[in-house]
Amino acid sequence: MILFLMLACTTPAPPASSAGGDEIPAGQTEDDFGPAPVFLLTDQDGKTRTHADFLGKVWVADFIFTTCKDVCPTLTAHMAEVQLKYPWASYVSFSVDPTNDTPPVLLAYAQHFHAQPGWSFLTGPVADVRRVVVDGFKQAMDTRAVGPGEPDRVIHGDRFVVVDKVGHMRGFPEAQSPELGALLERLR
Repeated sequence: MILFLMLACTTPAPPASSAGGDEIPAGQTEDDFGPAPVFLLTDQDGKTRTHADFLGKVWVADFIFTTCKDVCPTLTAHMAEVQLKYPWASYVSFSVDPTNDTPPVLLAYAQHFHAQPGWSFLTGPVADVRRVVVDGFKQAMDTRAVGPGEPDRVIHGDRFVVVDKVGHMRGFPEAQSPELGALLERLR
């Protein structure tokens, strides 16, 4: 059974604060979807990374795999654009094909997309990654057999997840939605 749990913010985003701080306009509240998942995974440099590495920072997560020819290159290219526009935030790409996406493979992928410092590409045991992606971030992650002699098809969520400085998920914007930038600015 394939799990498709795509969450969308249905509350209109409040205007970005001109002060660039954590201020929310009077009478409006920021959505809080609970804590981001706890994790212990390996980055593209072979270093262990945990959720605690991102506390005190606003960060954006996405879900990709390096052999994807469909949405992943678009998601990763857009994440690179967002990183250039909001360099003060951190960025985390979780591989949904951790069996094939080893740290050296992720490093080459990161270099191909000109990832700047502050962007981690994470992998680890399949069960650990699935727990983080599906149970924690509420995003799809599955494989489907296509046919004899063909590689399995990897299925995954295509939304970004914005996490605040205390580690709570604050939004699930589409990659190219203006909501992403506005949310980053409000949480800064």
